[in-house]
Amino acid sequence: MRLAHPRRRITTVVVAAVATVLALNGAATALPSATADPETAAAAQAKIRPQLQAQLGAGQAPVDFWVYFDAKADLAAASAITDWNARGTAVARALKRAADESQRAVREELTASGVTYRSFWATNAIKVTGGADLAARLAAKREVSSLLPSFTVSPPPVTKGVARKAADAVEWGVADINADDVWSQFGVRGEDITVASIDTGAQFDHPALVRQYRGNKGDGVFDHNYNWFDAAGTCGGAPCDSDGHGTHTLGTMVGDDGAGNQIGVAPGARWITANGCCPDDAALISSGQWLLEPTDLNGQHPDASKRPHIINNSWGTTTPSDAPFLEDISLAWTASGIFGVWANGNNGPGCRTSGAPGSRKINYSVGAYDSGHTIAGFSSRGAGQDGEIKPNVAAPGVNVRSSMPGNTYANLNGTSMAAPHAAGAIALAWSAATSMVGDIAGTRSLLDGTAIDNPDGQCGGTDDDNNAFGEGRLDALALLKQVPRGPTGRIGGTVSDAGTAKPLPGATVTITGPVSREVATDADGAYQSGALPVGSYTIGVRKYGYAPGMAQAQVREGETTTADVRLVAQPMSTVSGTVTDGSGHGWPLYAKLVIDGYPLGPVFTDPVTGRYSVRLPRSASYTMRVTAQYPGYQAAERTFELGAADLVQDAALTVDESACTAPGYRWSGVSEDFDDWADTGTRNGWQISGRPGWRFDNPGYRPVPDGGDGRFAVADSATGGGKRYDTKLTSPVIDLSGDAAPQLTFHTSYYPDDDSQRADVDLSTDGGRTWKTVWRQTSDHALGKVTLPLPQAAGREDVRIRFHYQGRDAWWWAVDNVFVGTRACRPVEGGLVVGFVDDRDTGAPVFATVARTGHPREAGTGVTTPVDPAVGDGLYWVFSSTVGRTDFTASATGYQTATATIPVREDAVVTQDWSLVRAGG
Repeated sequence: MRLAHPRRRITTVVVAAVATVLALNGAATALPSATADPETAAAAQAKIRPQLQAQLGAGQAPVDFWVYFDAKADLAAASAITDWNARGTAVARALKRAADESQRAVREELTASGVTYRSFWATNAIKVTGGADLAARLAAKREVSSLLPSFTVSPPPVTKGVARKAADAVEWGVADINADDVWSQFGVRGEDITVASIDTGAQFDHPALVRQYRGNKGDGVFDHNYNWFDAAGTCGGAPCDSDGHGTHTLGTMVGDDGAGNQIGVAPGARWITANGCCPDDAALISSGQWLLEPTDLNGQHPDASKRPHIINNSWGTTTPSDAPFLEDISLAWTASGIFGVWANGNNGPGCRTSGAPGSRKINYSVGAYDSGHTIAGFSSRGAGQDGEIKPNVAAPGVNVRSSMPGNTYANLNGTSMAAPHAAGAIALAWSAATSMVGDIAGTRSLLDGTAIDNPDGQCGGTDDDNNAFGEGRLDALALLKQVPRGPTGRIGGTVSDAGTAKPLPGATVTITGPVSREVATDADGAYQSGALPVGSYTIGVRKYGYAPGMAQAQVREGETTTADVRLVAQPMSTVSGTVTDGSGHGWPLYAKLVIDGYPLGPVFTDPVTGRYSVRLPRSASYTMRVTAQYPGYQAAERTFELGAADLVQDAALTVDESACTAPGYRWSGVSEDFDDWADTGTRNGWQISGRPGWRFDNPGYRPVPDGGDGRFAVADSATGGGKRYDTKLTSPVIDLSGDAAPQLTFHTSYYPDDDSQRADVDLSTDGGRTWKTVWRQTSDHALGKVTLPLPQAAGREDVRIRFHYQGRDAWWWAVDNVFVGTRACRPVEGGLVVGFVDDRDTGAPVFATVARTGHPREAGTGVTTPVDPAVGDGLYWVFSSTVGRTDFTASATGYQTATATIPVREDAVVTQDWSLVRAGG
């Protein structure tokens, strides 16, 4: 919809101002090769991720690392099996077969070499311990796809909530999602559903959890086989939890002690757990694998029929990440019919702060809100992987009361507390509608469609789907009203172009009848409703650029009714143009265009060229509002009629002269705020003479002059100097030849001891040879802002200002924010530098500060661009008042500083990308 500006390495380019036109990082280290063929050796070394290369090259000590294999199990046939037990068994069998066949030769070699290793089948990988020679040999294997270092993942850090004097009859979060209404109206509490968690474990005999534990056989007898996996190796044969996080999250899913502590959403469901979060990466992966096919306590006799229906994952990367953690296992869970729920992370309130795995497209993640339905400050925002809206939905996550070890309860805050609300709601839905069990896509669609819209535009998206609340607030009652109870069937079909018969992906299909569904067509234009109650339905189809289409369908028990829809294309024309600066520089602007009637969101110009392009239906009138993404510009509005011919709509945006904050614009005249001055040093041509001298470090600890800020200039008796004071602070020569009505303004605090002091402001129009006093204070205090017209300086090019303090037994005079000239916002000679900053090893965006070397005021910091899918994060822009070859510095926390010489052009945009190396890399 606009000229693409993909994140890429680009050489320096100049665009003139014409309107017609958990990431794994580390430094690479050469490793021994198992082959003499240089090309083959290079290909093998490329399989070893840079951080692992750095670890292997750092010393002789063996390190733990992962060996991944190319072979992937085909799970499509297994996922289509309707029988729950057979489906799980088929998925596990296919995964094991693929892993066994692809890993066999490497396992035999490792065993023969005495190498310590551990093999996994849920993700086709082996974890080994070894050095550079071993890594090089394994990388040379054809069946090996990559070698990665070990990684760490943690539960999102939670905080304590505010304890209440008495527990609510039903905890606020449970009631807020209307779970208690589900209990009363539908008589459903999660029966026949098993939930699980990968967490820190659980107190299995907690009063609020013991009745729901699947290992509870009654009469005080417990069987932990198939119900407990001690991945951390810290608990032994029975579940335990030394942290409390796992006990708390399980309580929110199913907790109820029968004595007034109704803390769980689905108290009729059963639970099992694994304490894989998060001693190490192997514990996480082995937990995910065990839940696909639970075993007894000895790891024997696997049985996929005992796998859970839903797994809550209140953990993830503690920093924003789109890393594909547990991707294979997530896909295997889905194929097996297991619904995985993920916390979206506690890295808010910034945009693009979601943590993996929740940030990934395939995973369903949950954000957190409070009892006032305000998104929690800590709740991570999207977008996620490839611009995906994240979280998917939001749930209660502030001051959530639930179970804790020691038969206690506590209030905690976090998306860790929100995710189990969603897991419990799914348990209610699957308990009520057995036809939904294992239908991951259908359940996701229902969760999305029944969520309560919560508009929030801070990180992009729409009112009904945004990067703070996702699809909205979780509503278990609305969900239950839409699940298909009783006899069911399905509707499926293809949406295509009526003229060409070409399938149309991404069309929105709305199915309305006894219940409602909204799904999208896939890459082949096909759609599938999921289970629906029998009855008559209307199918409505929408896709931008086409007239709406409609069909009717009758759903019959156990059948799939076909309802194909053909859409008629609307005639379209292209609207394009360039957005530029309209106040003097004329350079291209990165801008957002909102077009009334255009449903696909805002259109953005290219940050380098200022160009945009969008296709719109003809024979219509449009209003387009153009807003610069740089600060300090006024928005503009264009109204146009679109006919058969393409149309050019340029826009030149003017700066907001009341603020004068746009890059490359300043108030005409000379200003000085003294903020970067220290002690008695002078800068920018200012001079100090006399005694005891003007200071800028506030030796007498005087208050900042009224209206001032930061450092200021002060002549103060606290500096000593005897009984007599006579000191001058003189400006450099100021050229006012272009100013017809200049003035002097400054903020001041003048405190005299008696009438022996005098504060003079003097003016020279001949470079300092002669002076005239234009302001004087003696015995009276002077506070606040002073404004002095300087008509005698109009049109003069050798103007100087002098602050002269003299007298006996003086007290002090402070001056700040001096300005000489006319308050007109005018362009300053110079050019813009625009580009991206990323991590050299991973390509992940870095929010760096790019500044003209030695001039920290001419700096720009990388920003998030959450609503522009074509521009990734890390975009920066900076104005340089120096043209020609100019030195710049890029710096970011945790990275080595980088420098570059950039050929800045006047009134032009120059591009410069940076790749930063991690500190110590």
